[in-house]
Amino acid sequence: MRARIETEAFGSSSNQAIFMVSGWAMPKEVMRSFALRLSQRFYVVVANLPGISLDEQWISRSRIGPNYDIDALSEQLIDAAPKGAWWMGWSLGGMVSVYVAARRSSQVLGVITLSASPSFIQREGWEKAMTVDDFDAFAALIEQSPEEGLKRFVLLQAKGAENERALAKQLQACLPMKTLNRAALVGGLRLLKSLDVRREWSLLDLPNLHLLGGKDALVSSQSLAQQTDMNPLQQCVVLSNCAHQPFLEEEDACVRHIESFIDAHTP
Repeated sequence: MRARIETEAFGSSSNQAIFMVSGWAMPKEVMRSFALRLSQRFYVVVANLPGISLDEQWISRSRIGPNYDIDALSEQLIDAAPKGAWWMGWSLGGMVSVYVAARRSSQVLGVITLSASPSFIQREGWEKAMTVDDFDAFAALIEQSPEEGLKRFVLLQAKGAENERALAKQLQACLPMKTLNRAALVGGLRLLKSLDVRREWSLLDLPNLHLLGGKDALVSSQSLAQQTDMNPLQQCVVLSNCAHQPFLEEEDACVRHIESFIDAHTP
């Protein structure tokens, strides 16, 4: 049976493992440089979310549509992950990683998120997030014109970065324009809108580190960083000059924080 999750591995499998989950609509290639840096010390496996790929053959061989039910997605990722790995997720990938770690803690050593929060949209008690109206307007644009919606998404991701234009161009080059899977984009947005992992976040009994961009236009660093009582094992680092992809904007700093964190929690 063909694997449902596309992955790419870096480094020696004899090293401690990191399982890295990419974000909504963004293929694993956007995280390749970061993964290569981490692979100098770790075995790094980078995963796409279902239906997101730059590989035309991978997409053409897929006979089953992408499944974004959170529990089905969790099981697909667990099947693709190295056993006994640190889970690291970017944005939506971070939210899903927290969900897996809270509910299947035996599968995970600890959690690291990049530009993720417990809820992407505003909810009662979680106001510093995207409004539902703004989210729905973006989702409608994706339904109507996925290409234009993804271009808009790139600009939102780069907004606030020190060099917005160069970063947007770098992200644009990674967009899966030739392999667009509308079902994957729409399914991912539905999950992103519905997913509220505040309970899972608070119940995490594993080490958890959260790297956030101080200038992120999509995920507020304030809500999570200021709620120090959300989880007693939680550590938050705000990279003040970063937007939504600190692993691209300040790769060296991210690597240092992650290595120090894992070292501190490794016997």
